Amino acid sequence: MRAVVLREFGPAENLKLEEMATPTPQTGEVLLRVGAVSVDLFQMEFRSGRALKIPLPRVMGNGPAGTVAALGSGVEGSKPGERVVVANNVSCGNCRFCRLGRETLCVGLNNHRGGMIGAHRDGGYAEFVAVPARNCIALPDSISFEQACLVPNTIAPVVKACAGRAGIRPGENVLIVGAGGGMGLHAVQAARACGGRVIAAIRSQRPAAAVCEAGADVVLSTQDSSWPEQVRQRTDGWGADTVLDFVATRETLQASFGALAPAGRLVIMGYFPRGGVLETLTWPFTEERTITGNRSAGRQDVADSVTLIRDARIKPMVTKVFPLQDAVLVHKAFEAGEIIGRAVLVP
Repeated sequence: MRAVVLREFGPAENLKLEEMATPTPQTGEVLLRVGAVSVDLFQMEFRSGRALKIPLPRVMGNGPAGTVAALGSGVEGSKPGERVVVANNVSCGNCRFCRLGRETLCVGLNNHRGGMIGAHRDGGYAEFVAVPARNCIALPDSISFEQACLVPNTIAPVVKACAGRAGIRPGENVLIVGAGGGMGLHAVQAARACGGRVIAAIRSQRPAAAVCEAGADVVLSTQDSSWPEQVRQRTDGWGADTVLDFVATRETLQASFGALAPAGRLVIMGYFPRGGVLETLTWPFTEERTITGNRSAGRQDVADSVTLIRDARIKPMVTKVFPLQDAVLVHKAFEAGEIIGRAVLVP
């Protein structure tokens, strides 16, 4: 089979299209014929070596979607020909967090014993990939593979953040900082699906049209230093009930916290290996503000997101579709900021 292989951390040119043996599904696994796999920020961080330092080579690609081609031993509930999307995290199912239903905090993930598909084990930048059967979520025919592959690493995390970590309720004001990115655009939709009124904050005006298409009620520019005050003006002086910060720098975190209403929730979404710091006095917490984080998404979050897409409450924003052999080109375009929404690779 053909696969894009990373043998050394570094620039996009380190991704090489190679011929390799088709994997054999082991006990509890299925062999997936990949239909599509998305390209996102984590993959840039992983490829460059900034995210995880793990042994190479590795076939990258988180959350592929496709068709079950074969079954390993002991697999029940799956069958060849079934259309599925693959949840990223391979959790142990036995640790205290898994037993509490918090599989994204699984000890196996923390210690890299289970890990993430496309990072700790081979992923979907290939024609075939072997994945745990329990990670496969069934797809209705109405959702294409190109749409579905955005779910595990882009849509499901923001659905979890909005409905779970933030607990957005109908009528609440929701501020999304970094709404012009791939996750931010889908967070606008997820917040709307929860009944929120969305204020989007973006740095560049280039994605403004896409942010409006996603359903933002108000779009503000973070280039204007008064944007946190504008949030208060747009919310009758109260501030946002929920803030999702996808940028998570020192500056945006300070502004995000300052834009929170009493009893507001700040969910830190940004992936920042180079660090972000939130400095604040303790007195604002007397107004019962909450700061929390959101780590990826579990299998139920993926299933819930598939349902939202099926019911037309969230629309996957696929910008461009490329053949697998163009992986280097796509990575370069992503890093150059040329892709609004998400790009997809198709074997």
